[in-house]
Amino acid sequence: MKDDSAMADEEVPLETPLLVAQERAKTGRPPAPIRVHFEPTGRQKNASTALLRCKFCQMEVAGRAISLEGHLKRCEEAPPEVRPTGVKRAKSSILKNDPSKKPCTATANMVAKFTRLILLQSNAINSLHVMLRDKRSTHVQFKKYADRLMRILAEEALAACTVEFSIVWTPTGAEFSGLRPNSNICAVSIVRAGDALLEQVLMCEPAVSVGKILIQRDESTAEKLPIVYYAKLPPRMSAFERVLLLDPMLATGGSVMKAIQLLLDAGVAERDIIFANVLSCPQGLESVFQAYSQIRVVTTAIDPELNENKYIVPGLGDYGDRYYNTTD
Repeated sequence: MKDDSAMADEEVPLETPLLVAQERAKTGRPPAPIRVHFEPTGRQKNASTALLRCKFCQMEVAGRAISLEGHLKRCEEAPPEVRPTGVKRAKSSILKNDPSKKPCTATANMVAKFTRLILLQSNAINSLHVMLRDKRSTHVQFKKYADRLMRILAEEALAACTVEFSIVWTPTGAEFSGLRPNSNICAVSIVRAGDALLEQVLMCEPAVSVGKILIQRDESTAEKLPIVYYAKLPPRMSAFERVLLLDPMLATGGSVMKAIQLLLDAGVAERDIIFANVLSCPQGLESVFQAYSQIRVVTTAIDPELNENKYIVPGLGDYGDRYYNTTD
């Protein structure tokens, strides 16, 4: 019988394609070359399947061979050398992956600088922004086009909350794969403007839990410092796979950073927070990502600057007042 030291000195054979196939067939586990790109989370998808975290994009994936391999094929952060042979990087709605677009300098700089920023871009979004930004739009017009734009944003924000890769078969017998919608989500709105976006999220996914945070800027100060007046969150916030934070405008970033800190204090992991908003600016994005680098931001537009009153320029005015018809 060999002793432990002799066994330790034995050379371990390299994995061959045959051994890889045999391991997958026997255990259902992905081979070592796939597993090295994921790390354990300590959580279970179900009784028999662990959740692993991708080292490139930090997304949690069910620890099955087919799920992990499928995720690597589609992970936008994964380098080409770790992708299966012959798989091309998937096209994205993120502006930075579309060389045909000619964005403004502020937009291009932000998208290039922050890898966890998702800028949505389409003809529909641009057209809807025209109507929202027009000062001649009536309250009814503003609300109609805002709801249409926020419905697109809500769908994209919920898509950013997906965690499980799935393969299904269509009625024609063909295979189709992608990330399955996730309902283990808490949507937290920053009252009042955030409630408009929350309504669209609930229309897309009624099963999500809801939290509310009331934060208002102190208009008597030049810095417009945010003040928290009220917060009501569901219990056991850490049990949600993703938390969707909702506020249509990101100007200085003060209000959303206050909200993010409240979520962290409630037990939410920073990487599980997705902030969805209609309009951002560089100053707000810089502040948010400098303080909380692991969150993700989904937005439909980035305007270049703030004016002396801390309003986004060119902007669209006060979103809450125009949506709820409380303008002077």
